[in-house]
Amino acid sequence: MAPVPLLVFFALFHPLLICASKEDGWPFKNCLPFNCGKLGEIKFPFTNKTSPEKCGPCVVDGCDEDSQRIQLERGGKWFVLHNISQANTISITDEYLRRHLNSNSCDSFNNLSLPASVPYFSILEFSNLTLFKCTDPSVSFPQHLEFNYTGCKNFSIYYTRNTSTLPSPPPTCSILQLPVNKTESYGDIFRLLTATFSIEVFLLFPCYHCYLQRGKCHIIEGKPECIHSIEESKKLRLKLGLGNLPPRNV
Repeated sequence: MAPVPLLVFFALFHPLLICASKEDGWPFKNCLPFNCGKLGEIKFPFTNKTSPEKCGPCVVDGCDEDSQRIQLERGGKWFVLHNISQANTISITDEYLRRHLNSNSCDSFNNLSLPASVPYFSILEFSNLTLFKCTDPSVSFPQHLEFNYTGCKNFSIYYTRNTSTLPSPPPTCSILQLPVNKTESYGDIFRLLTATFSIEVFLLFPCYHCYLQRGKCHIIEGKPECIHSIEESKKLRLKLGLGNLPPRNV
């Protein structure tokens, strides 16, 4: 199966980022670049397993080995990492999905284990195919779906080229979103799907800093606001004359 390049873009898209980098309080100033084998120099928001959490959510490992891997969130699933460009584009492969597709396994038909969107971090997927996974063999759709796969014991898969007007799923069907290689035939579902896919990752730095401070980040009038953070609690305690007493557990 021919791989499709995976692109991950880290969008540094708020003016607070530019201002904060000029101040001594810039929270990421000690997150230094590091060399990682054939990948070359890697920098924030990519980090390694030995660096603190503040140095980025995406952990790169295996820098001294022939191949490298990456977690899109700390403690999350590992993906094979092929390269990182100067523009922060990366190429990865889901080995678990690749093995299932290559063996025509029905275990291929599960949603990808990608991080859920949070205020400081979100992922936008590209080149996905919408699949209907149905447990009722006699299911009917309000519109014709050209393709189906009925080789699995407990469910059937239905899909179509026309993704602009997809029907709502019947009660016995769930929706899957899996990466697609559009150069392959739609008639062969295991060649049409691919384990290498395109996504875009957005990291909002002020909200990531807020998360590290155990606060809650809210976008108010287009600007990130950090509420109930450790820093905010310290300032409040000083105002109340409580000094450096440890904060009360909530």
